[in-house]
Amino acid sequence: MHNDVDKRRIGLILPSVNIRMEPELNRCEQLIKHFNFYATRVLLDNTTEDTLKSMEHDLLRAAEMMATVYPEAVIYGCTSGSFISGKDGNNNIIETIKQQCKCPVVTASQAMIDALRQIGVTKLTLVTPYTDDINLKEKDFLEQNGIEVVSMKGLQIVPAEVLRTQSVETIEKLVVTTDVKEADAVFISCTNVEGFHICDSLEKKIGKPVVTSNIACLWSLLHAIPNDISINDRGILLREYL
Repeated sequence: MHNDVDKRRIGLILPSVNIRMEPELNRCEQLIKHFNFYATRVLLDNTTEDTLKSMEHDLLRAAEMMATVYPEAVIYGCTSGSFISGKDGNNNIIETIKQQCKCPVVTASQAMIDALRQIGVTKLTLVTPYTDDINLKEKDFLEQNGIEVVSMKGLQIVPAEVLRTQSVETIEKLVVTTDVKEADAVFISCTNVEGFHICDSLEKKIGKPVVTSNIACLWSLLHAIPNDISINDRGILLREYL
């Protein structure tokens, strides 16, 4: 397809601070041949429980605006923002967007659960940039969905600019030092940290699946709509389970 207007339309509803998801998706050659990604945003400054919950104040308006693009599917690209109020909160986000956009809706948290179930994970190592109070909310969300968190560590970051500019090396080190033998896989939480290009090398290093928020969102998107895309260089989830 040479005409951008003819490409399939995917909507992104992102925290206003997110600088990662759009560039990561738009750098993936297998995707940009077929899809255009259109983003709107909900307000977030720093990552605390209160600010994450307050994002939902903008959700209806964001969904109304996104609906005018007529997307084929919509990703709500915030992990902590979709698990912070538990299963009910996550479901509310999905339904609010779906009512406006009339299409499949992927939240980062639901994508996380679905992806981990797909590869058979029952015991998980969880790494995040978050503070411990938010980590505990994510642990509860995972365990309510049948996935036991056996090791967990966060970088204890609140300011957005500090969180989103963490180096690849910092994330890789966090994975290697937090993972434990009894975990089936590692999940790197947060759509606003580097996570799209490091799964393959980390999987070779630690010998188990590594899934990130953005990879899970992409996998869930590609399961939600018809396509024949294959992606072999972003870790086992996309390589073997599309």
